[in-house]
Amino acid sequence: MKTAAIICEYNPFHNGHKYHIMETKKKTGAKRVIALMSGNYVQRGTPAIMDKKIRAHAALLCGVDLVIELPLFAAASSAPDFAMGAVALLDKLGVVDYLSFGSECQEINKLKAIASFLIKYENEIESGIKDLMSLGHSYPKAKELYLTTHLKDASMIQILKQPNNILGIEYLKSLIRLNSSITPVCVERIANDHHSTDLTPSISSATSIRSTLEQNLIEPLFSRVPDSLHDLYKHHYQHDFPVCSDDFSLLLQTSIHSTDDLTKIVGISKDFSDRLMKKLRPDQSFEDLILACKSKNITWSKTSRNLLHIMLGMTDSKFLLAKKYHMAPYYQILGFRRDSSSLIGAIKKETSLPMVRHLRPLHDPLEKEQQILLSVDQYAHQIYQAVIGQKFHTILKDEQIIV
Repeated sequence: MKTAAIICEYNPFHNGHKYHIMETKKKTGAKRVIALMSGNYVQRGTPAIMDKKIRAHAALLCGVDLVIELPLFAAASSAPDFAMGAVALLDKLGVVDYLSFGSECQEINKLKAIASFLIKYENEIESGIKDLMSLGHSYPKAKELYLTTHLKDASMIQILKQPNNILGIEYLKSLIRLNSSITPVCVERIANDHHSTDLTPSISSATSIRSTLEQNLIEPLFSRVPDSLHDLYKHHYQHDFPVCSDDFSLLLQTSIHSTDDLTKIVGISKDFSDRLMKKLRPDQSFEDLILACKSKNITWSKTSRNLLHIMLGMTDSKFLLAKKYHMAPYYQILGFRRDSSSLIGAIKKETSLPMVRHLRPLHDPLEKEQQILLSVDQYAHQIYQAVIGQKFHTILKDEQIIV
């Protein structure tokens, strides 16, 4: 029985995600779908708008058979490390036949060609980008300028400007580097742009839906998410979501002041550390601090990730431990359908990864380095739960979702 995997955040789950699941099954013929989902913190450097258990439950109600959590160091990293952690974990499960991802480009061979080019000339590209950045260009602009002069096919430049293509190419690069047998499949992204804040009929971006929820509006959500999720979202709304970055503002301030050397945190340079301390003000919100610290050379997402890394104590030394495991030191099942027990059994039989449950070792022994990484995951989880408890006076139980 063929199994497809989708790397996702479902932040929150909406009609576009259900479309992706259905198209994945149609394109691959897979009878089983695994969602490898970020936990309570996402790749853009923010807390997820709702707890991972709610998002896992939503996925299971809409066609996914099994939800596995992507460990924190991968989930809250830049695109290359996010992709490597996700692909490495899926590869190590030993049961995944297909990796399906959304893409603005439907020419998988062209995406593969770009991925191969970027790997082959990686050192030259990075050197060229640094030279252009020294002239005052931002990293994204420097990369675009360099590739424009070195890629023969002009259409490839346009492909590299689109967000889902960029992440898809990173997945392909990781598959190549790992010599994985997983077959990549791309599903066309439909409706509005990935970063659009405008609500559109039926299918809207997660960005636009989050923006609406953060304004304490839920009614516009219901036409843009599957009917099967209405009761779930109604039940949890204003009881344990929406959660936003500014809910963590005091904790972020405390973490900044209590960190002896900010340059020991993942991604924090001396220049960024100096800029942060110069811009820091009492009672400044998480979002305001991002805007104060971002610059032409440091994107919003990079800035947000830096601040998140400080808040969660994600140090360079621990990041290097995560790299030792290709950012995938263990796996945790967040939820499953009752009829997917054979899939779980196959994973336990085939995988080389230890399994944890409720972010605690289960039956598989963990190496010392894995224990260290797990402790960071545990701390991050406890912080998220504490913020939910303070904001909504709610305590969510640690439990697997079974539907």
